[in-house]
Amino acid sequence: MKTNIYTHTSDNNLLQEFALDKSSSRIILKSFHAALIAIAICLLVNVALRIDYVFLGNTLGEASVTEILELVMLAISSASFFLVAKQRPTLKHAAVLVGSFFLVMFIRENDGWLDHISHGSWIYPALLTTFAAIAYAAKNGKQSFTQLAVILNTPSANLLILGLMMLLVYSRLMGMGDFWKDVMSEHYIRDVKNIVEESTELLAYCIIAYASVKIQRHLKKA
Repeated sequence: MKTNIYTHTSDNNLLQEFALDKSSSRIILKSFHAALIAIAICLLVNVALRIDYVFLGNTLGEASVTEILELVMLAISSASFFLVAKQRPTLKHAAVLVGSFFLVMFIRENDGWLDHISHGSWIYPALLTTFAAIAYAAKNGKQSFTQLAVILNTPSANLLILGLMMLLVYSRLMGMGDFWKDVMSEHYIRDVKNIVEESTELLAYCIIAYASVKIQRHLKKA
């Protein structure tokens, strides 16, 4: 009888160890996957800048690889939240608000192209999108804040916020001309400032896009 008890206990321990090993493997693989994505993002930013400056020899204009990639990342971010609005109707007001926020940024990044219509014309579609999104969210009252809280409670929301702060704060600080003039004094080269600023922006846009996709996938499964 004791042998059976010991055997049963031993079997349970083996099952628990096996389950723990599988869980550990999943965690390690998940972390490895995240590391690979981070490496891919870093390589993408570096390769884009190398193509623009080494191979194309331009100065990061609207038609540069870097600028185009920034637009792609913004489009992915915006589309992810509009997709959330479609897949999760209970979160649609907040999702449309966030998606519209990235859409306005997308419009702003296209200012160079829109200037061909008239100088500063990007402001009109941007304002229209902003007011429409705010009005839509306001229709749902306080529920929109609750929906936004649900979105911000997802595992990748902090990564999204990190990307936004890199974009809106750090890249702006690193892109200040006065800082680079103080650093390089009479050897000031504007391209150096542009490379640092644009690489930081693209890195931030990539992080935002990645986090947006992760949030969309998480909410789809929830």
